[in-house]
Amino acid sequence: MTIIPAILVDDAAAFRARLDALPKHIDTVSVDIMDGSFVSPTTFFDAAVVGEIDTLIHYELDLMVNDPLPIVRSWTTFTKTIRAIVHAEIPQDVRAICQEIRALGLEVGIALLPKTTMAQVEHLLNAVDMVLVRGNEPGRAGQPFLKGVLPKIEVLHREYPELMINVDIGVNAKTLPDIVHAGATHVCVNSAIFNAPDPHRALLELEQITHTSS
Repeated sequence: MTIIPAILVDDAAAFRARLDALPKHIDTVSVDIMDGSFVSPTTFFDAAVVGEIDTLIHYELDLMVNDPLPIVRSWTTFTKTIRAIVHAEIPQDVRAICQEIRALGLEVGIALLPKTTMAQVEHLLNAVDMVLVRGNEPGRAGQPFLKGVLPKIEVLHREYPELMINVDIGVNAKTLPDIVHAGATHVCVNSAIFNAPDPHRALLELEQITHTSS
């Protein structure tokens, strides 16, 4: 199980502060990207600014937008971007988008809203490296985890063992054991880390939970 800190911020200063708050062993963060299209909020995701940050950390793009490819292309101008995740429910040819992302040299993921069934996305699963299961509706941090998505994680783990299975929204010390047991390989964590008095310690404690729950 890999914990990926998720960065959802409004400006460059906050982005840098979140990176600085992380332990040295963290090698990847997830950048929550919202432009007001797929979900109503907007976030900071200026690739040119982030690309100038002197860090060894790599970036996973969590694209909660209706038109992800222009944003993905802007982030491939520097080598630290490793993966792009697009929503299966956007009004575009998602398979074609996944193929384009792979052609750009990135790993590919699709994200699923809680209401989205496995039958609705089965045709996409052979085109991706990762499936991200939302634990609640995207758009804001700190929402509770909906236990009703656990069977979706279990099905993915059982029927598609080669896929990375990521879970985002509502991941914390209380919900993490169930998520681990369901078969997730990754989790994205925002509030449980960055809203804690000591983000560094909070992340280490979550990592310990993943070890004891495995």
